[in-house]
Amino acid sequence: MKKDGCYDPPAKGMIGPRVGHLSKMTKNAFNKALAEQGLFSGQQYILFIVNHHEGISMCELSKELGVAPATVSVSVKRMEKSGFIIRKTDEEDARLTRLYPTEKARQAPENIRKKMALIDETLKKGMTQEEIELLSDLLDRAAENMKAEDNTYD
Repeated sequence: MKKDGCYDPPAKGMIGPRVGHLSKMTKNAFNKALAEQGLFSGQQYILFIVNHHEGISMCELSKELGVAPATVSVSVKRMEKSGFIIRKTDEEDARLTRLYPTEKARQAPENIRKKMALIDETLKKGMTQEEIELLSDLLDRAAENMKAEDNTYD
């Protein structure tokens, strides 16, 4: 391990471990961008869904996310406390709770997209357009190789 707490990348020629190393670095940068917005990892999906489906019920949201309602409830409580979501009781069925985005929630996706664009620019720094396209093609080929080998990877 280096002084800055980062591990050295795997040896050249080790494609999987090097992709994993870069993936971890990119994910850390993305999680930092989320944290700057006041979100935890995974909450961006709730944010995007509630922004797109204003008034979605907790049950509908959990189905959309493919997770247990209790899991959604914990995240929604945090997001409500942080000022991203407003809960309202359904006017026709008081048993249902509907979720609505706040202005803060409406602005967050654009802020996240801007941060992601900066991360992408950092990844491409010093590369020519030809190199960027070649890398993209090579990554596509590697992904296709994994899919052809075993469909459990996608």
